[in-house]
Amino acid sequence: MSKQTYTSKEAFQVLTLTDESSGELSSSDSDYEPVEGSESITESEEEMISTKRMRSSEEETTTSTIHYPTEEASSTVHLNEKAHTSLPEARANPLWLPSDSGSASIPPFTAQPGIQANTENFTPIDFFNLFFTDDLFHLIVDQSNLFAQQYIANKPNSNYAAPFEWTPVTVEEFKKFLGLTLNAGLSQMNDVQSCWSTSPIFHKPLYSSVMSMKRYEMIMRFLHFSDNTLCPPRNRPGYDKLFKIRPLINIFSQKFAQLYIPEKHICVDESLIHFTGRLGLEQSTPNKRDRYGVKLHKLCERATGYTYAFRVYEGDDSQLEPPDCPSYMGNSGKIVLDLALPLFQKGYHLYVGEFYTSVPLFHHLYQQKTLACGIVRASRGGLPQRLVTTRLQRGESMSLRNNEVLALKWRNKKNVYVLSSIHNDTSVEYQGRHGPIQVPECMYDYNDFMGGVDFNDKTLQPFLATKMSSHWYKKVSIYLFQLAIYNSYVLYRKSTERPASFLTFERDIITALIYQGGPVPDIIQTDVVSRLHGRHFPSDIPPTETGQQGQKKCKVCSENGVSCDTPIHCTQCPSQPGLCIESCFKRYHTLVRY
Repeated sequence: MSKQTYTSKEAFQVLTLTDESSGELSSSDSDYEPVEGSESITESEEEMISTKRMRSSEEETTTSTIHYPTEEASSTVHLNEKAHTSLPEARANPLWLPSDSGSASIPPFTAQPGIQANTENFTPIDFFNLFFTDDLFHLIVDQSNLFAQQYIANKPNSNYAAPFEWTPVTVEEFKKFLGLTLNAGLSQMNDVQSCWSTSPIFHKPLYSSVMSMKRYEMIMRFLHFSDNTLCPPRNRPGYDKLFKIRPLINIFSQKFAQLYIPEKHICVDESLIHFTGRLGLEQSTPNKRDRYGVKLHKLCERATGYTYAFRVYEGDDSQLEPPDCPSYMGNSGKIVLDLALPLFQKGYHLYVGEFYTSVPLFHHLYQQKTLACGIVRASRGGLPQRLVTTRLQRGESMSLRNNEVLALKWRNKKNVYVLSSIHNDTSVEYQGRHGPIQVPECMYDYNDFMGGVDFNDKTLQPFLATKMSSHWYKKVSIYLFQLAIYNSYVLYRKSTERPASFLTFERDIITALIYQGGPVPDIIQTDVVSRLHGRHFPSDIPPTETGQQGQKKCKVCSENGVSCDTPIHCTQCPSQPGLCIESCFKRYHTLVRY
C-alpha cells in the first residue's frame, strides 16, 4: 500500500475527522508522512490533537443510544467538506445542530385545487377536446402537409411524388389516424404491419375498414409539428434540440396547468420514453422498466397522477434559468423550480426523487412557501458528514437540523438518508411483515406521497402506442397525446359520480375519433373475411362523368406485380375490388393466398 503525504494542516484535519466505520473520532493515520520542507506540527496543535483523542476514548458507544454532535463537532467536520465556491457561506458550509434545536414551521395551504373549466354533462370526447382543440388539430395537419410538400419538392423522383400517391391530409382524416394509433396501444400491436395483417392470429378488421396501411404509413411518414426551414442551424445561437415538437410541448404545457390545479401533495420524478436509436437526448435510467430512451421530468399530483407540468430532457439543462433562481442552484434544482414555479407561495408539499434533492434547493423552496421532502444520496454536498459516518443498528435513526431543513438517517436493510422541511424527528408505527416497527415520519410520508409519477406511468404503460413509429420525435408526440388523454381522464373522474375505467374511457374516445358521430357498425366486414364466404358476382364498373367506361386496377394482378386495368368489379366485397373476369375473379374468391 502506497503511503500518502500531508502538510501539517492537512494532517490536523485528517486526525480530527470522524471515523467512517465507527462514527468516533479517529486517532491517527499510520500512513502519514510529513512532506519535506513543510512546517512541523506546533505544540498547540499537538495539545489539541491529544485533547480530541481523550474525548474520543471517553465517549460511550452503544447500539441503543445515538450520540448527536455538538456545534463544536459540526464545525470541525466542516473543515474537510468540499467547498462550494459559487454558494454563499451559509449554504456551502451549513451549521447542523441537534434536531431538537428547532421545529418545522408549516405555512397554510392556500391554493384552490380542482378543475378550472365547466364540465357539466360532458362525455369522454368532450373532456378529450379540452386538451385537443381545433387549433391543435389544424396546426398538426397544416405542418404535416407543409412537410410533405417540402419533401416532394426536394425529391421529385421519390415514390411519394408520383401521381396520386400523396394527397393532403384533412382534420377528419387525421382524427381517424389518431384513433387507429391509440387503438394499437389498447390491442398491444407491436408494429404497423401487424395491424393490417391478414393472418387469422393478428387480423383486425377495424384498420383496413378505416384506411389502407399505405395511407396510414404516409401520414405517419409526414407527421410534423413545426416548419423545418425556421429551425436555426445546430451551431448557431437559438438552436433548439426539441424544435420538431416544441409547439406540441408548449400547447400541452399550457393546457395542463390551465385546466386543473393539483391538491396539496405533489411530487417530481422522471419518466422514460423507450428509444434505442442514436440521439443526443437519449438517457440511461437503470431503475426504469425501459432503461434507454428520452427522459421526461414530470410534476404530478399524488392522489390522481395528473401531470401538472413536464419538461423533456434536452441533454444539457444548464441554459434553464427559472425566474428568481439563485445563481448557485444546480441543474437538477433548476428543473424543480421550473416545474413548480406556478405553485409557489401556496403552501404545497413537494416530494422529489434523489436526483433532485439538495440542501440549497430545499432552503430556496421554503422561502417560496413550498415545503419539500426527498431521499438524498450520501455523497450529496451539504449533507452533514457526522450523519454519514455514524454507524446505526437496524431500526435506529439519527437526525440533525439546519434551520428549517431536517437531515435524517435511518437504518433498515440499508442506510437511507432523507432531507425534509416538512417534518420533525418523530416516528410512526408501521405494521411490517414480522410485526410493528417504528419508521421515521418523513420516511413514511415520502413512501406514501412520492408515487404520483409512478402511478401515472403504471396506468399508461399497458396502453402506450409509441411502437407505431421508430422516429424519436414521433414517439414523444404519441406519448404526449396519451399523457393528455390520461389528464382528461382525471378530469372525467373528478366530474363523474360513477366513472368508468381508463380502458373504457379511452375506448370511447377512439370510437368518437374514428366514426366522428356517425353510426358504429356492429360487425365490420372486410375483404379478408367476406371474399371467401357468401355469393359473389361480377358487375360492370359504372361509367365516369364524361361517359367513358369505368376501369379499376385488378386486385389479383397488382398483388402479383402485374399492372392490368379491368372494367369488372365485385360489388359484394366491401372494397369492391377490380378483378379480371377470366381467372382473377375466381382466384380472389376461392384462395386464401391469391
